[in-house]
Amino acid sequence: MKKNLLTLGKIVVTIGLVYWLILRVDWVGVRHELTEVSYTLLFLYVVFQLMGNVISARKWQIIASYKELHFTLKEGFFTYLTGAFINNFLPSTIGGDAYRGLWLAKRSGARAAALSTVVFDRFIGLWTTALLALIFCFVLWSHLLTSLPLLITLLALVGFLVVDLVITYLYCQSWFQGYVARIPFFKLRRFLEEIIFYTKKHVWLRTSLWSSLFVFVGLGLSNYTLFHALGSDIPFLSFFSAILLVAIVSNIPISINNIGIKEWAYVTFFGLIGVSVETAVTAALLSRFIQMILSFIALPQYLASKNLGDKEE
Repeated sequence: MKKNLLTLGKIVVTIGLVYWLILRVDWVGVRHELTEVSYTLLFLYVVFQLMGNVISARKWQIIASYKELHFTLKEGFFTYLTGAFINNFLPSTIGGDAYRGLWLAKRSGARAAALSTVVFDRFIGLWTTALLALIFCFVLWSHLLTSLPLLITLLALVGFLVVDLVITYLYCQSWFQGYVARIPFFKLRRFLEEIIFYTKKHVWLRTSLWSSLFVFVGLGLSNYTLFHALGSDIPFLSFFSAILLVAIVSNIPISINNIGIKEWAYVTFFGLIGVSVETAVTAALLSRFIQMILSFIALPQYLASKNLGDKEE
């Protein structure tokens, strides 16, 4: 019942956001933007996107190696893309992560450790993006009191980072680890014990650096190239501050496959730095479409995993 209500809520939000887009956007202008796009720069965007996936796969590979769970970079790359395929074409925002965790659990036989790698992978990516967003938000300070979405987003980021630091501090304390060891529920206790491992400084630092590299290449350079493909000459610092906020808000799971929320974020935050509604929406739609096409690379692996699961049943 609760799951059905949540799905219904997402459907309502999705319809509302799509309706807002239909009314807000000059679609003739969007069509004009598409006819003027640079295909050379669009190809470069695809290259940066694929590089971002390689970086993400490498980061996950490093996280898994700390748990003595091993896979090749190629396997990690295609599993990441398979997760993206699931996120793009199935009505869920965590389905891709669940697939990666279950794939690694099935491969290794260490379910708690495998799932912990995916949880920490997602967490360190969000933590790094949030921290960089706060660092670079100085570019948008002049809009802080005039843009309610910007103010709410930055306050939420501060709250998120403070809570993260408190939780991390607790995880590092021996008394808290002793409390975890006394939890009667074995699966929960085992999972928390696996998570505690990641509080080690060298793990945190190394994975944060890889997350930062992804943010710069897979998020920053790729989307900067995409906007230039549309003829938008934005100063990089202004662009980078906006795309970081877009990345965070776009991942809030309040609509079906983030439909509408991503486009709204592009319009809202890029509008603060002078990008037209039509250019922002065109960039968001092109980004969504290309990422969906790229995720089809992993379709054979997804079908193979489905067939294998059916045979075992």
